[in-house]
Amino acid sequence: MSRERVRGGNLVRLVLVLGVLCACHIRASAASATPSEKTFLLASDVHFNPMADASLVTDLAAANPTQWESILARSKSTSFSQYGEDTNWWLLQSSLDQMRTTLPHPAFILLTGDLIAHQFPQTYLKTTHDTNREDYRKFVLKTVEFVALEFRKRFPDTKILFTPGNNDENCGNYSVRADGTFLHDTADIVRKLAQGDDEFKGSWEALGSYDIPHPTIPGIRIISLNTVFLSARYQAAKFSEDCGPTDSTAPADLFTWLESRLNAAQQAHQKVWLMFHIPPGIDGYSSVVKYQVLSKSGAASATEKMCASAVVPMWQPKWTSQFQTLLTKYEGTVIVSLAGHTHTDDFRLINSAGAKPELVLISPAISPVYRQNPAFRVVTFANDGSLSDASVYYLTNLELASSKTRGEWRKEYTFSQEWKMGRPDAASLAALYEQIKTKPEVRDEWLKLYNVSSSAAYLPAHSAPGFYCAVEELDPETYSNCYCSPTVSHGSVVSRP
Repeated sequence: MSRERVRGGNLVRLVLVLGVLCACHIRASAASATPSEKTFLLASDVHFNPMADASLVTDLAAANPTQWESILARSKSTSFSQYGEDTNWWLLQSSLDQMRTTLPHPAFILLTGDLIAHQFPQTYLKTTHDTNREDYRKFVLKTVEFVALEFRKRFPDTKILFTPGNNDENCGNYSVRADGTFLHDTADIVRKLAQGDDEFKGSWEALGSYDIPHPTIPGIRIISLNTVFLSARYQAAKFSEDCGPTDSTAPADLFTWLESRLNAAQQAHQKVWLMFHIPPGIDGYSSVVKYQVLSKSGAASATEKMCASAVVPMWQPKWTSQFQTLLTKYEGTVIVSLAGHTHTDDFRLINSAGAKPELVLISPAISPVYRQNPAFRVVTFANDGSLSDASVYYLTNLELASSKTRGEWRKEYTFSQEWKMGRPDAASLAALYEQIKTKPEVRDEWLKLYNVSSSAAYLPAHSAPGFYCAVEELDPETYSNCYCSPTVSHGSVVSRP
């Protein structure tokens, strides 16, 4: 065989190898651009405040939301929102950019409520002195549209599912009205984010809730539930009547609707994920703080009774009880529940004494208003719809970050590695709960993660029962038995702003 033929054969083989390598590279590149089929982003409590720089509000109000980014970028205040403040443009931008960097192609995104900043009506009036209610209504809608545009800019093809929070309303906190102005105004925005249909839109307008197929798993549905209606603080308001209080059957209507959807899923042999903003049970933080206030002037002999009077429910207790009953009736149908609202990294165990307790995973907030570090979750799930694992990513340099000093984000922990308990399901979290109650070192670590590693939101260890009792004790009586026991030490806590 001649050297020329050998060289020619080698050249052919080399070309073939290079071709294979190039093809592999192309396939790998294509794969990297496809959605992560079993991983999604979970964020909560964005609480965006476009009025953080009051000098820009007039221009924002006059502009289309597509122009807001360039207006907000003119802000002379360059720092990220600080502890005790809601999310300004610089923090929102950094948060969304980090979500994109962390998981460029999520299977989908879940947002568990509160896109709008606290005290929004009051801030708008104080900033603009504009008493025209329709001007304010338009500004609220533009704010929601802008946040939606910013998510869509980074995730152009991803289904983004949003559930309303207690601040997501024209009339202010806990006042959203079924079939009201805010739900009608935002219906198209929410539908387009979720890539929903006309039925989706109608359900959102009626109750701020919807039921859609899971984006990636056949035989599973996601039900977004407007639990603001169930809050102990809920009072419907009518925008067209100066936000005056109005009667509402929304809580009962919501349960009727939910049971019909769970029954339909059960009949079709389907499983369900629930997503909502306010979790059921007790507000541990508010209960602890209220007890501290009462105890300053109370007699020592009345401590236990005083503690019981300080318990603050998240939902009306009757709705929590009804929810527990409903989950028992449809045991095995609901397999995942996801919530926000508390701004902490927390969880609830529903029907914990039963054979199959249910888990509610509560996600921390983007907003640092309650002094936790801004954070979001990356969650993986299995083919059967169960959660496989979850990681929290958080901003580490909030006090230094600005438009000129980049926000530094990192992974805080991954559930399976941190707790050595496998997947984040009810059984694992029940075991973790027992360790939190009995092992000081576990409790201290849990409290650190509860506040997303923020020393600014430090809670003394002797106040821990007020927080961990809320995990499993969902009604005022059982929570009181846990937290108000004479053997429990009730120390001071750092109050929220």
